[in-house]
Amino acid sequence: MSVRILLLGCGAFGRVHLRALARLGAAAEVRAFDPDAAMRGAVASEFADLRFAESVEAGLAWCDAAIIATPVPTHAALAEAVLRADRHLFLEKPAVETAREAEALARLAGTRGRIAQVGLYFRFHPKALALRALVAEGAFGPLHYLAARFSGLKRARGDSGALLNDAVHFADLLPWIAGAPVTQVFAQLADPLGRGREDLALVQLRFADGAIGLIEAGCVLPGRWPDAVVPGAETRKEVIVAGRDALAEVDFAAETFALRRGRHAPGPGGAWLPGHAARDASEPPAADPVAVVAAELAAFIDAVATRRAPEAGLASGAVAPARILDAARRSAQEGRMVELEEIA
Repeated sequence: MSVRILLLGCGAFGRVHLRALARLGAAAEVRAFDPDAAMRGAVASEFADLRFAESVEAGLAWCDAAIIATPVPTHAALAEAVLRADRHLFLEKPAVETAREAEALARLAGTRGRIAQVGLYFRFHPKALALRALVAEGAFGPLHYLAARFSGLKRARGDSGALLNDAVHFADLLPWIAGAPVTQVFAQLADPLGRGREDLALVQLRFADGAIGLIEAGCVLPGRWPDAVVPGAETRKEVIVAGRDALAEVDFAAETFALRRGRHAPGPGGAWLPGHAARDASEPPAADPVAVVAAELAAFIDAVATRRAPEAGLASGAVAPARILDAARRSAQEGRMVELEEIA
């Protein structure tokens, strides 16, 4: 069965969605809407056969499901319109700006009986999937540290700061990998550009199992690799996971995966010495952004067809990370550790 999909928003990542949908072939029939005539023209030059809806309302009358890839402040209202039209929803990250908005959308999707999936890119990346599987099978033993860096030298988006644009990815991914929720957040935010948004964020985490974590995000730091989506940007997209029995470093921009098994053990003079093996030779496959988004959309289309709840639904994919980011804002404002219970 082909699903009729309306794409709302034809910016840089909207075009990645169009390429991913083209890669899926007959699984989806696609139309698009963007209020910007120049944006429509640019997209039409790349996708000659793409048809455009005359309005959001006309597109919703035609489609079975909608993808929202518009600026962040428009997400809540558009997502509500999609769900109230009884259409299924794929909502790009960050789903919405606050946990309260995320909770309202989750309730609405449940009331209307609609499939709603959040565009959590890294959950569908082969290297993140491999890392999570290793943690789940106990290869790391008890975890003690998870860290992520999503930063670089790039444009400061006009619709969001470092928390919503970058940190949101790993506010979702680290608990997902750990298999444990975050219980405490301490954050420091900075506005080095003086534009009224945090363009640098450091977020410390405490997980329910006792592990600690750190997220670095921002657009004013040195990058290491060319960004695969935004031309001219330099980026770092890295995750570290450390446990009693193994250590791992994943660089999503360079497509490297370094796993070392072993543990510290008592040695002479009371010292504890590392006994870790060389890097594991196994390497999860690489994936370009179009392939990862295609995997996300294939899962969404399957959920629509089968009416199975998506793994990256609104409760886990929107509410949970939004609560962490809400706690980060509160922590930075009040200068203290914030319990997640305070954000419930």
